[in-house]
Amino acid sequence: MSVLRRRMASGLAYGLVSLLVVFLGGAPFLGAVLAMAILAGHEYQRMIAHAGYRPLHVLQLGLTAFLVLGTAYLDPDALLGVLGLIFVASLSWQLTRMGKSGQPFVDWALTLAGGLYVGWLSAHFVMLRGLPDGIGWMLLALAATWSCDSFAYLIGRGWGRRSFFASVSPHKTWEGALAGWVGATLVVLVGGLALRLSVAQALALGVAASLAAICGDLVESMIKRQMGVKDSGGLVPGHGGILDRVDSLLFAVVIVYYFVTLVLGR
Repeated sequence: MSVLRRRMASGLAYGLVSLLVVFLGGAPFLGAVLAMAILAGHEYQRMIAHAGYRPLHVLQLGLTAFLVLGTAYLDPDALLGVLGLIFVASLSWQLTRMGKSGQPFVDWALTLAGGLYVGWLSAHFVMLRGLPDGIGWMLLALAATWSCDSFAYLIGRGWGRRSFFASVSPHKTWEGALAGWVGATLVVLVGGLALRLSVAQALALGVAASLAAICGDLVESMIKRQMGVKDSGGLVPGHGGILDRVDSLLFAVVIVYYFVTLVLGR
C-alpha cells in the first residue's frame, strides 16, 4: 500500500473514532481525551530522551492526567492549588537528582513543559465539549484542523515550490500553508454560519483557528527537529505518532474555546 493510501486509511479510521466519541460525550469522550493525552505525552518523553535528557516519567504523565481530569471534576481554585503544590514538590525533588543527572533543572523544565503542552492543551477538549452546543464547537475545531492539514498536504505535495519555515520543517511550502489557511477558513465560515455566527465572526474564527492549526504543526516540528527525531511515534500509519496527528488540533481547540467563551460570551 502506498504512503498516501496508508495515510488516507488511517486518517479515515482516526476521524471516525474521533467523531464517535465527540457525539457520545460524557465518560467515553473524557476517556478518549485522557488516553490520547497519555499516549501523546509518552511520545513526547521518548523524543526528549532521544536527545539525551532524562524526563521524569511519572511526574509528566501524572500531571497530564491531572490536568485533563481536574478540568472535568475540580473547580479552578482547587486546580491551581494542586498545580502549585506539584510544581513546588517536583522541583524540590530534583535536589536529590544532582548526582544522577548533570542538568536536573532542565530535565524538570522539559518534563513540566510536556505536561502543560500535552495535558493542559488537551484539557480544552473537555472544556469545549462541555459548553452549550459543545458538539458543534468541537466538530468545528476538528473541521478546521482536518481541512487545514488536508489542503496543505495536497496542494503542498502537488504544487508546493517555495519553502515555508525551512529551518523548522524543510518539506512545508508557502503554497501548502496558504492553501490550508484559506481552505480551513472557508470550511469554518460555513460551519460557523450553521452555529449562528455572523459572517464576520465566522471569518475571524476561521482565520484564527486555521492559523493556530498551522502553528501547532510547526511547533511540534520544531520540537522534533531539536530532539533529532522524524516522527513522535508510529501508532498512526502514514502520519507517525499520536502527537503527530493531534499537534495542530491541540492549538486549534484552544482558539475555538476562548473565541466562544471570551469573544462570543457563550
